[in-house]
Amino acid sequence: MRAVQLPANLYETLSYDPLAADNYKALVAVLINSEVAGKPQHEVVLELGPTPDILVQHGFPQLPLVLKAKNISKMFFDHGMTKGLIERIPDLIANPKAIYKSTTTGSVLVTFEVKGMQSAPIIIAIHPNKTIGRNRITNEVASMYAKTGPNPEIRWRQDGLLIWER
Repeated sequence: MRAVQLPANLYETLSYDPLAADNYKALVAVLINSEVAGKPQHEVVLELGPTPDILVQHGFPQLPLVLKAKNISKMFFDHGMTKGLIERIPDLIANPKAIYKSTTTGSVLVTFEVKGMQSAPIIIAIHPNKTIGRNRITNEVASMYAKTGPNPEIRWRQDGLLIWER
């Protein structure tokens, strides 16, 4: 797999450096456009920088946070996430509405609100300690999707899965 290196402090950089934010947005656009053109780049891994403090403070290891191109494709084409939402992933993860333990894997589910989508919370699944390539350990952004139907956050709270809430 080819790793695309973004600045080590992406979360701070995106807030203060328009060029880093533009680079990440450009990479997302290139990956989506290559898929549309029939030439997917699924082997590309975007390194988003260190895992945000909010996740580290709640049990995540301090490892690089990565996003595979194949997951960007899945978010956009299979789950209907907009390019704009995918472009905001680093900021959304760093500023979640809530963090929950997953009921099925060792991952954590990060939720956030999108104006106009109150009925469908957006969920980002993040897998800790994920091996990428031969032996590189990372925290991987595995998916982002809108949860339709009844809001699962009520049930997750009742089941004791809430880790943190804003």
